[in-house]
Amino acid sequence: SPLVIGVSDKAMFLSSDIPAFLDYTNRTIILNDGEYGFITPDYVYIESEEGITIDTSSRITIVDWTAEMARKSGFPHFMIKEIYEQPRAVLETIGGFGPDYEKGAEILSSAEKIYVTAAGTSFHASLYFALLSMRLSKRPVIPFISSEYYSYVDSADENSVILAVSQSGETIDTLSAIRAFKKRGSKVIALTNVVGSVIARESDEAVYTKAGPEIGVAATKTFVTQLVALTWIAHLLAYFSGKLNKDELRNVKSRLELLPDLMNSILSKYDMWSKRVGSWMAKKTSAYYLGRGLSLPIALEGALKLKEVAYIHAEGYPAGESKHGPIALVELDFPVIFVSIERELETKILGNIEEMKARGGKIISIYPQNSIIKEKVDMGAEMPTSDELLLPVLSIVPLQLVAYYAAITRGYDPDKPRNLAKTVTVE
Repeated sequence: SPLVIGVSDKAMFLSSDIPAFLDYTNRTIILNDGEYGFITPDYVYIESEEGITIDTSSRITIVDWTAEMARKSGFPHFMIKEIYEQPRAVLETIGGFGPDYEKGAEILSSAEKIYVTAAGTSFHASLYFALLSMRLSKRPVIPFISSEYYSYVDSADENSVILAVSQSGETIDTLSAIRAFKKRGSKVIALTNVVGSVIARESDEAVYTKAGPEIGVAATKTFVTQLVALTWIAHLLAYFSGKLNKDELRNVKSRLELLPDLMNSILSKYDMWSKRVGSWMAKKTSAYYLGRGLSLPIALEGALKLKEVAYIHAEGYPAGESKHGPIALVELDFPVIFVSIERELETKILGNIEEMKARGGKIISIYPQNSIIKEKVDMGAEMPTSDELLLPVLSIVPLQLVAYYAAITRGYDPDKPRNLAKTVTVE
């Protein structure tokens, strides 16, 4: 497990996670594998695995988190609090777009081969980055789940760059992947939420989402901020690849800055809708989440959230693949959740909806403003825009709420899903 030292003038603290001691200090030292030592109330001593004394003063990282961020603050659960914190978190992420993002994207643009890797929720954000980048930059981007790195690393070399995405910066599978790629001479760019984390330290360049501490095990605001950060990196990559100009880049940032207000409007408008849908879903044993193109990663994440916190079997699938097997399970009142983002794919999505309805499926959908899908669904949430740049971030919010309300309707604690940990440190 990770081991973090909290450093203050009056005491020292040991924890597996930073929020445990935020009431007392925001000065931290994250230990590397193999390091050991001791602490006293006013002193920290650390040695490396090779027995070399570490200069601890150079290892202290100050996190810009407060103790209040790690409290429920009147909410019944951290998960719902963190869902409602997403507009602020996105604002912080956009405010952090600086030279480090540009440097990371420039390194990516210099690569002959670009890989992106992550685990769990972070992989869904990574898949979105790959799909978006290939469209914008007109070059291949290879996404893979970190635990499967051995199937990809042999194709990497010193002309490759791997983008590693991890909310904690400690995910062992992702760490193993970047170490394997580094042995092949590849450069590493990290996107994480934790300053000074192991993955950040072992990368050539690190950028941060600035989501603040996330206590709930099921990722919510860290996923949304990853999407925003990766959207910006994808457009920077296109810029450095000669596919976008500065005016177009500025326009992208201006549109991203609309997200916090739009997210607040969704939270206000669709909380009760999500509660009704979640309460209905709580009675079900299985569900499909379907999407096409850029909506596929959002559908995958929606399904994962329902599985994680409500313990309902849910599969995320490309909508076009649903007729190649999955449709065999669809019967009367079977929940089928469609995520629609791209206007040019709406007709195809509509065809998939009609196939599911013909088998008795109950159609729930997240769709853009003024969509042709609206009249064909049983329960729908219309997003407050048709801007395809913003829709991926907006579309996940109702699905997070649905998972939350399904969990509490079934009597489960969404903050502590069984058998899961916030940071996975075993392979």
